[in-house]
Amino acid sequence: MKAEYATLRPTNVLAAPGRAVSWARLAYGAAAILALAGLFTCWCDTPMIWDGAYQFCYSLRAQEPYKYLTRFHSYIVWTPMIWLTRLTHNLTALKWAYGLPFTLAPAASVLLSWLVVRRNAPHLIIWAIFGVAAAPLPGQIFIINDSIFQQHMFWPVFLGLLLPLRWPQSLVLGLLLVFQFSHQVGMVLLGGGGAAAAALALRDREHRVELLLKSGICFILAAFALWKMVHFPDSYAQREFTWARASETWQWGVAGYPLRGVAFMWVAGLCMLLHGLLRVGRWERQRLGLRWTAVVCIAVAAVNWSYWAGAQDGRLWADALNYRRWVVPLTVPFYLLALFDAWFSAPGRGTAQRVKCAPRLSVGYLVGGTFALVLSIQSIVWARLVERLKRDVESHAGVIVPFSEVAWMADTPADHWGTASYVYVWEGNQPRHVLLDRGAQNQRDQLKALRGVNPLVPLSPFTPVHPEPGPAGFFDFRPMISRLQQ
Repeated sequence: MKAEYATLRPTNVLAAPGRAVSWARLAYGAAAILALAGLFTCWCDTPMIWDGAYQFCYSLRAQEPYKYLTRFHSYIVWTPMIWLTRLTHNLTALKWAYGLPFTLAPAASVLLSWLVVRRNAPHLIIWAIFGVAAAPLPGQIFIINDSIFQQHMFWPVFLGLLLPLRWPQSLVLGLLLVFQFSHQVGMVLLGGGGAAAAALALRDREHRVELLLKSGICFILAAFALWKMVHFPDSYAQREFTWARASETWQWGVAGYPLRGVAFMWVAGLCMLLHGLLRVGRWERQRLGLRWTAVVCIAVAAVNWSYWAGAQDGRLWADALNYRRWVVPLTVPFYLLALFDAWFSAPGRGTAQRVKCAPRLSVGYLVGGTFALVLSIQSIVWARLVERLKRDVESHAGVIVPFSEVAWMADTPADHWGTASYVYVWEGNQPRHVLLDRGAQNQRDQLKALRGVNPLVPLSPFTPVHPEPGPAGFFDFRPMISRLQQ
């Protein structure tokens, strides 16, 4: 029985330096691909999409990072941007400082995951790549979203729960855990991570005490997250937490192209797990079939998502921001695959590794490339929509631009209340135009506020502000109001 099990066991990666170098090459190569995609999205101004421009304008005017209720993650990542305003008022530089923490989060997640797995289980890096680059991809275009960002920050933590850690690694993961208390989804992630560590403790006797300790800590932190949710309720989350709303967001943000692509990625991941478990030699034909099945599935997902990303001026993904509500359930299969992989390599961990790393290397690069391709296509579509909108707004003779003047953008990603704030961003610190909201009642309210005795400018349909600039001088609407009153 022991001899039979040994045939399923991988060879010693420490005895094969070339393989260790290959795993490192995959981790750094995939991170580089994701980082380049992040830089390109910033160059296209993609972080300004949907709520992005509004939160950017609000932060600069208030001289305080935007945060919503108890979701404090944005306060942490945007504080450097506020510090930068003391050195420059260049909006391009500030937009990069605003967007980069989110656009580089996937690459950072892969690198931090590599920090966790590189000594004891480098083959597990493939699951971080799947979890970061495949599962959230249909919603990644909502760059500044908190739940997707939070999941990126959880992958190194999850892998750290399954492996022995040194104190520097524990310190880094402890800092990442802070982000799990920003959004309510952290309670689910922490609870799931604790359950995974407890399950692995059944298998891994050598590290059982450590695994159970980690599991207990996770459950305590999940309980604390639940306490925070109860004592500091999130009114927006409570309104959204209904079956009707869940059904709507599934239909608008998940069903169709997004779900089909994720399903193919699930199959690709399962093929990679089975490929590593089958015995070399006896099952070589089946292993080759699994490898090519994974490659084909990723290619199909890439084609599916690429069409979805580029067709019809982005109308197919105009509601992609709703995907964020389902990103954790849709990532669960990759968490399970990572757990199963750790389970089967647990005995003798630290000396064991998969027999051949080449299949996982090629698959990892393909997954990272799919992420870069799809997100880049969406960013190009967004940039083209913005360029057309700029031409129409700038050519408008009056200060107020009614939605009817730009009705072509209906049902595109630009058709959002946050786009009005983006007009202020590209026009600079003294904006010249106000883009009215699509809703008739909102338009009436905005016109009434603009033409009142004490005019108010709609930073968004829900946030009227005084024409005077903020404390640091950002967004002075007084010249625009003067022209409106002439």
